[in-house]
Amino acid sequence: MEYGKIDWNDVWKELMTTQQRLDKTGDKNTHWNKKENAERFWKRSQTNSERTDSTLSEISLTPESRVLDIGSGPGRLSIPIAKKVSHVTAVEPAAGMMDVLKENMKAQGINNIHCVSKRWEDLDVKADLDAPYDVVIASFSLGMPDIREAIQKMEQASSKYIYLYWFAGITPWEEHSISLWPSLYGTNYVPGPKCDVLYNVLYNMGIFPDVHVFSMDYTNYFSSVDEAMDFYRDRYVIETQTQASILRDHLKSILVQENGQLVEKGTSTRVRISWEKK
Repeated sequence: MEYGKIDWNDVWKELMTTQQRLDKTGDKNTHWNKKENAERFWKRSQTNSERTDSTLSEISLTPESRVLDIGSGPGRLSIPIAKKVSHVTAVEPAAGMMDVLKENMKAQGINNIHCVSKRWEDLDVKADLDAPYDVVIASFSLGMPDIREAIQKMEQASSKYIYLYWFAGITPWEEHSISLWPSLYGTNYVPGPKCDVLYNVLYNMGIFPDVHVFSMDYTNYFSSVDEAMDFYRDRYVIETQTQASILRDHLKSILVQENGQLVEKGTSTRVRISWEKK
């Protein structure tokens, strides 16, 4: 195939379709629909406030800014951004994440975040949002099946800046899936599309963004192997005793003792891809 004729959006679609076929939950939001998982995510994000502060310093914000946070989760960015700007719209499809976000808003007395409980691909910019926004952010939330269409919608919603955060290379959790999939399901695991595909989609759209590469530590804390099993059971859709034994053995091999807790550690390479709308 000639390089200039590659449709990188088709490459993205193919990889995402493969991911959906491998996803035993049938819905990538299932794990985060559970409030306890969303609470764990929020707690973990608060232990890495330096990364959040660094992200905020990278984004062009003013007291008058209106910000759209796509895939906001429990508010890792929406909450601190709301304290700096006039308005935030948080789009989040997972029920557990949205419940925790609203609790965090109430606990911190924040009333300038408007919550939209929809998937980005199902959302209508004119009907569901109060566009345009000075800043549009999608932070590690690019699980859309058609990324070109998703970006076009972001451009429609933005009046100035767009910031995308995504992955470069295999992530620690994908390494676990690559190791586990043959034993659990008798097939190989295929990682999702990364920043190389994303950049080329943008390039084909005539968008030539700034790219910044950085690393981020990944940690999960558990009080016991049983707690880790509860966390990962629905993510891997463990249905048999044999599968449960395989997962338990894997967790025992990767969890390390630290200050009376079991810790899952890893480091991932990530990218910030940003541009100013023309």
